[in-house]
Amino acid sequence: MNETNFSKQTGYASHILELILFEHNPTDVRHAVDFGINRFLVDWESRGKTGRQNHFDTEIDPATLDDLQKICAIPGVKVWCRVNGWEPLSSPDEIEAAVAAGAYGLFLPMVRRVSEVEKFLTVIGGRCEAAILIETIEAVELAADLALLPLNRVYFGLNDFAICRGSSFIFDALKDGIIERVREQLGKIPFGFGGATAIDLGAPIPCRMLLAEMARLNCQFTFLRRSFKRDIATRDPTTVVTGIHDYWRGLHNRSPESAASEFQKLLTTVTPLCN
Repeated sequence: MNETNFSKQTGYASHILELILFEHNPTDVRHAVDFGINRFLVDWESRGKTGRQNHFDTEIDPATLDDLQKICAIPGVKVWCRVNGWEPLSSPDEIEAAVAAGAYGLFLPMVRRVSEVEKFLTVIGGRCEAAILIETIEAVELAADLALLPLNRVYFGLNDFAICRGSSFIFDALKDGIIERVREQLGKIPFGFGGATAIDLGAPIPCRMLLAEMARLNCQFTFLRRSFKRDIATRDPTTVVTGIHDYWRGLHNRSPESAASEFQKLLTTVTPLCN
């Protein structure tokens, strides 16, 4: 499906890409606000993650309730919290704690059943926004059913999905069209995948290419890459963030033919790297 059709289908204006930074240090959050980032994700996910992501280039550093409370108290920010995957005995208490701390919204990871998300939504009870990560084979197969639930957004987790399907390359799901099919099934639910950093960086897939594909699929948000802070260490961060937004707006002035051409370039780059 091309970019124009996605825009008509979703009804969402995607000319602004919401950037969400993983961060649980209050000092770093305040610094990020100064250079133009005001959306943050405090990551509580830890259950089973070390074993699942062994040998993968990931950062596992779960935050605490105190971290979430302190960041939620900072003026002018919206703070998401990624809780652990659904577990009947512990998840309700974890969700209650995050809501009480002032989280703007919660992300539920490692979804495998529609019933898990239904219970997640029931516990939240409309007190904050509710989002999920599609990062398992089961969630991909259930995307059309998940789209019927009152979710505020969905993020496709490339890394864990690659692990679940036994792939050594996280961008396989781009090459084989899984992300596009999931995005189509989700309809009007705001959607994100991938990750952003300075537009001249990104390996093995350049950030520019990923942003172009996000625009083609009418994404509304993305996470800043775990490498983002390293990437901007010797740069002016305001210029980096402004550059991402400027490039994003430019992508929406493309013709459908240009968007299709850039998608083919992405496939040409990704395919030799896949299994």
